[in-house]
Amino acid sequence: MSRRIYSPKTNRVHHLLSNVENDLFVALEWSREITDIREQYPLDRDVTTEVAASLGIKHPYYVGTHVRTVMTVDFLCTRMRAGMEEYVAFNAKRTEEASDRRSLEKLEIQRAALQLLGVAHHVVFHDDLPKRKISNLRWIRDGYLRDGEREPYPGYFDDIKSRLAASWPQSGLAACTLAEHCARFDTSQGAERGTGLKAARMLMLDRWLVPDLEVPSLADALLTSFQLASRERSHLRAVGGA
Repeated sequence: MSRRIYSPKTNRVHHLLSNVENDLFVALEWSREITDIREQYPLDRDVTTEVAASLGIKHPYYVGTHVRTVMTVDFLCTRMRAGMEEYVAFNAKRTEEASDRRSLEKLEIQRAALQLLGVAHHVVFHDDLPKRKISNLRWIRDGYLRDGEREPYPGYFDDIKSRLAASWPQSGLAACTLAEHCARFDTSQGAERGTGLKAARMLMLDRWLVPDLEVPSLADALLTSFQLASRERSHLRAVGGA
């Protein structure tokens, strides 16, 4: 299923061609190592043609033509490791494609072409994606202000986030769920229902509030499953994710 998704990390709209691509994109976007994501990245046709010939694999053609296809890798990402910038490529596939010979041949052409460029290539099958983690990441992403959504006043959610963080109970008093705590927060602040939960998601996006991404539902998770980091410690990683 094709869809468009805006990413504040890249500051652009991404066009994703399948549910598997969408799931992988959400996981890549969350990773702090990934600084940029380019989808449907085209590979040099001369390179893939040469690689296909060397491998003895028929290069794909556009249907009904004698024109060789410009092959694309689903994601070409920029990654920072040990202070060094590098590129890494990903293809997102349905698990059943692992038994399809032609699909594997095309992937091998891409792998070899990227290897010539010094780019590591990974194939991710949908059964290998952490579904619970991705479901939680989608929920966290709802903390972003939507297109056309306005704050009551400039800096409103920055203010709400600070108040919510200040309201966070000590560990011994945290025997309630995130949803329950945020509902009480809304009442105490006279805020519209759901404001606290949105602010909590924003804190997670800012890495101030560190969630356990393996719980079934973040809204229904006990506060003890979260870590509240100071502004200086907001580099902390989420439990269960980078």
